[in-house]
Amino acid sequence: MAVMLPPPPSIARLREVGIRDDEYVPVAGDALVWRVHRTSGVHVVPWNDYRIHGPLLRFDQQPLPRGEHPGRGVWYGAIDVDTALAEAFQDTRVIDRQAGTPRLTAMRISATLLDVSGDHGAWPTRAGGNFALTRASRTRTQRWARTIDRAFPHVDGLRYRARWSGRPAIVLWQRHRRDPFPGEAEHSWLLSDQRLAGRIAAAADRLGYDVV
Repeated sequence: MAVMLPPPPSIARLREVGIRDDEYVPVAGDALVWRVHRTSGVHVVPWNDYRIHGPLLRFDQQPLPRGEHPGRGVWYGAIDVDTALAEAFQDTRVIDRQAGTPRLTAMRISATLLDVSGDHGAWPTRAGGNFALTRASRTRTQRWARTIDRAFPHVDGLRYRARWSGRPAIVLWQRHRRDPFPGEAEHSWLLSDQRLAGRIAAAADRLGYDVV
C-alpha cells in the first residue's frame, strides 16, 4: 500500500520539534548548483531571481489563491546537470533545446537548507510526516512548504530528492536579510549550443527523455 503524506502539524508544533544540527545542509561556494531556465517568451525569470507567481511546483510556499506574491518568491536548482534537465522538462519528458531559448547555468550560492531527503537525518519523520514529502501531491507538499517556511524563517529552503532523477535538488524561499545568489554565473550555455549536444544526449538517454 502506498505511503500517504499526512497534513503538516501546526507551526507551534514544528517549532517544538525544531531542527537538529545534523539536519541542516549548508550550501557554500565549494559546490556548483545547476539551473535550466528560459530566456525568451512570457513569464521569463532570470537565473538569479525568484519566481513570485504561484503556487505551482512541489515546494512553492506561496499562499493560495495562485497569483503574484511579491516578496514570497521561490527558486529551484539541482546539484547535477541530469537533475536540472529532468526537472525542467518533466511535463513532456522531451528536452526542447529551442523553445523559450533555454540556458543551462551553473552558479555558486550561499544558503542554509533543511534536509528532507533522508541523507542528513530524518526530519520529516520526526516532524510527524514521512519521506512521501518528495512524491506526494503538490497540494499537500505545498502545505508543508508553507508551514515550514513560517516555522523556521532562518532556513533559506529545503534540500530534497528530485522526483524525476532521484538525486539531490534544492528549493530556496525568498528571504530579505540577504541575497544568496552571486553577481555572476560560473557558466551559462544555450541548450542549443553544439558543445552541449553530447552531454544532453547522454543525459536524455539516462533519463529516458527525448531531445529535439
